Amino acid sequence: MNNTLEYLKNNGIDVDIGLSFLGDEQIYNDILLEFKNNFINQMAEIRKLYENKDIANYAVKVHALKSNCKTLGITSLAELAYNHEMKAKENDINYINSNITSLFTKANEIYQILDKYFRG
Repeated sequence: MNNTLEYLKNNGIDVDIGLSFLGDEQIYNDILLEFKNNFINQMAEIRKLYENKDIANYAVKVHALKSNCKTLGITSLAELAYNHEMKAKENDINYINSNITSLFTKANEIYQILDKYFRG
């Protein structure tokens, strides 16, 4: 079954962290669904800011991504977003350029997991 918390755990999402922040499974699922539904737009904004070399706002958006992921237990993407946030604040464009693909690859993996989870 793809619509169980066990499915999320088996795919690298630390549901226990999410539940510790959000309280119960229903609230967790509601927030996770909202995150999934906004995820494509959130990543599109990050990509646009990156392409426009707007590093200050890029830092703000990857910070938001990090915070959302951390709250939901999506630690792998939270860590990548955190690294991008810190490097953007340092204006380390070389790091961002070298690692942007891994950020979007991981984001796509997470989206696929969430999409499968909510489709059951």
